[in-house]
Amino acid sequence: MKALAVDVKENDGSVSNNRHNELTHVTQRLRRVLSKEVDVSVGHQQFLSDIILEAKALLNVSRVSVWLFDDVSNPKKLINFANTDWEGVITGPLPELTVLDYPNYFRAIVNGETISACDAITDPRTKEFTEGYLIPQQICALLDTAIFQNGLAIGVVCCEGRFEPRDWLQWEVVAAELIADCCSRRLLVHELWQMQQRLTEMAFQDVLTGLKNRRYLMDYARSEMSRHQRSDRPLSLLMIDLDRFKLINDEYGHDGGDEVLKQFANCCNALVRTEDCVCRLGGEEFIILLPETEVAKAMNVAQRLREEAAGLKVQYEGKEIRFTVSIGVADVNLHMPFSQSLKAADQAVYQAKAAGRDQIKLAL
Repeated sequence: MKALAVDVKENDGSVSNNRHNELTHVTQRLRRVLSKEVDVSVGHQQFLSDIILEAKALLNVSRVSVWLFDDVSNPKKLINFANTDWEGVITGPLPELTVLDYPNYFRAIVNGETISACDAITDPRTKEFTEGYLIPQQICALLDTAIFQNGLAIGVVCCEGRFEPRDWLQWEVVAAELIADCCSRRLLVHELWQMQQRLTEMAFQDVLTGLKNRRYLMDYARSEMSRHQRSDRPLSLLMIDLDRFKLINDEYGHDGGDEVLKQFANCCNALVRTEDCVCRLGGEEFIILLPETEVAKAMNVAQRLREEAAGLKVQYEGKEIRFTVSIGVADVNLHMPFSQSLKAADQAVYQAKAAGRDQIKLAL
């Protein structure tokens, strides 16, 4: 009996050492994956693929996928954003699971459970998938673990085994949870990038019209001037000022004036090319920068814009607001500061207004 007790103790120690070795191996491989630079500006499939492919190899499973809740505070769906079966950029609608169809599974994931279903067809948390998924896909074992952020489950990493049930080892369960943590970190980096993009857009965007603002214009103009100087191509600009805008504000109030500005901004966007840059300089002043455009063609653009503005009927509180614009056109001097070209266009606008408004003048 004593010798048997020693054998059991030695076997327990061997199992413990094996488990420790496996986890150490898993941790090292996942740390190496996370240390790599990844472009998080792309889709989820692209920036999560290295993690889920590593997970598939580590756990020796048939498929690994990442599903995220549509609303963390009140989840109604799980949406599949990454999958080891997918290649390249995913087009079309993403696969979804709904809480109405799979209430037991949703309950477990929302509660943060790790589902180590040795036999997914009989496990009460996963048997809901039997007819629609498990049998058609020949899935027998599932190891699904919640992805957490700020203490809440935001999604799940799903590891699938095919053809026969599988007893998940303790180190495999822990490994799956580590993989979910890796996904959580990568998703957080993606969210921070998105936040940075939104802040950048806010810094360079006019809040009222949605156009780019003066700060963006000055940076963009410097870049375009450098590019056009290298290629020896023309760069033109239009400065547009709404005529008698103060009278519009006085008669219809600032809300009415704001509506005019927004609709005129839409008019500008609809008229120009994709590569053209429309900015609100401030107040009722707008700038359109026209790359690769000679000043004669810029005059044509200005004429179309003047006509569109004159024909625009802005509906506001049951009334119709009409207005005109004065436009200055300038050939951007690529060898002088951009402010000089702005000043020249501004002087042309002044001349247009002095000539009776609703006019176009070319800067000299």
